[in-house]
Amino acid sequence: MSASEQGPKIKYGESAPKPDKAQLQFMKLIEEQNLDRVQKLKRIRRNNLLTAGALGVSVLAIYGYSIFSVQQEKFLDDFEEPKKMAQPSARVLQSGMRLPPMPTIRELVKLYRLQARKQLSQNFLMDERLTDKIVKSAGRIDPKDLVLEVGPGPGGITRSILRRHPQRLLLVEKDPRFGETLQLLKECASPLNIQFDIHYDDILRFNMEQHIPDTSQRIHLIGNLPFAISTRLLINWLDDLAARRGAFRRIDTCMTLTFQQEVAERICAPVGGEQRCRLSVMSQVWTEPVMKFTIPGKAFVPKPQVDVGVVKLIPLKRPKTQLPFHLVERVVRHIFSMRQKYCRRGYGTLLPPEDREEVAQKLFERAEVQDTLRPFELTVEQCLRLAEVYSEHLVTRPDVAAYDYRAPKNAEVL
Repeated sequence: MSASEQGPKIKYGESAPKPDKAQLQFMKLIEEQNLDRVQKLKRIRRNNLLTAGALGVSVLAIYGYSIFSVQQEKFLDDFEEPKKMAQPSARVLQSGMRLPPMPTIRELVKLYRLQARKQLSQNFLMDERLTDKIVKSAGRIDPKDLVLEVGPGPGGITRSILRRHPQRLLLVEKDPRFGETLQLLKECASPLNIQFDIHYDDILRFNMEQHIPDTSQRIHLIGNLPFAISTRLLINWLDDLAARRGAFRRIDTCMTLTFQQEVAERICAPVGGEQRCRLSVMSQVWTEPVMKFTIPGKAFVPKPQVDVGVVKLIPLKRPKTQLPFHLVERVVRHIFSMRQKYCRRGYGTLLPPEDREEVAQKLFERAEVQDTLRPFELTVEQCLRLAEVYSEHLVTRPDVAAYDYRAPKNAEVL
């Protein structure tokens, strides 16, 4: 075909309109956005590849660790006994014994229609995680140990104790209404070969030596104490500890008990602390008290007005004094009877008024204690030195032991 037959040639460059400045800027903007989109897609693709690689490595690592674990279990199976395993755990694993499934404490309370009695200061602890934590705070419980629980109530802490498999569990409960729930626990624990004894008695009058004649077993004292008797019970037990009687014929008997938060702080209060008091000194003469943790009041039913502190009291292998308990308690009680005044004021009430100032001054000098300190500023050692010089003073003046500054004056006989 000839050139003339092909038709006229069109020059597009000449006929097409030229873009103006605004169109050029718009085209440039679109091109930049496209480039940014491409870069973003590249980054996403690179991140996806890295994530896929990391997941693949993790899967392979988990698979390899699983293979290693299976082989390790087979290796351990070749041994007759897991020597590094704790004795209670080994005993349970070998016997295959477990506590059977049981209703929760809340369900038992509803089932038997149990209600806390205000006059007995009863507060139920329903959360098993907290009861487990209390028992764990008691430390290691060996299969040969004996655990005495005070006031088990519906059996929350009791259930946690049974999981530790002591050789003997002794419950002291004042309220017989909990008999059915505790008996249910006893029946469920029978396959565990635990000696399970329940006594309905007042713990303040409970004869430890009669019910625990054997001293070959280590004793753990555990309890959610009623607020009304907690301080009095602790003082009684400190008295037993000082005399090495009752549950404290062995030096390794520990106490893990609940108190009102304020009382717990008093027991553990350091020198100069706001809560420092008679209970602080008496507890720290014969034990090392440790505040374990605090339980909020809302965890109890009914809810008390205060929080609760869990304290573990560890008897000292060497008590800080050999003086009689009641003498030390008398001196410390008088010192803290006037807590905000100089310690000589409270200490002086131990002495008759005739020569009180003179004798008190001499006793402070012999004890090498500054008489202008406040009672809460005294250390345990300073309190004990004051008790020692008072004891020495009674040797020469035995009549002073019977003096009571609060006793009414004798009326004149006509």
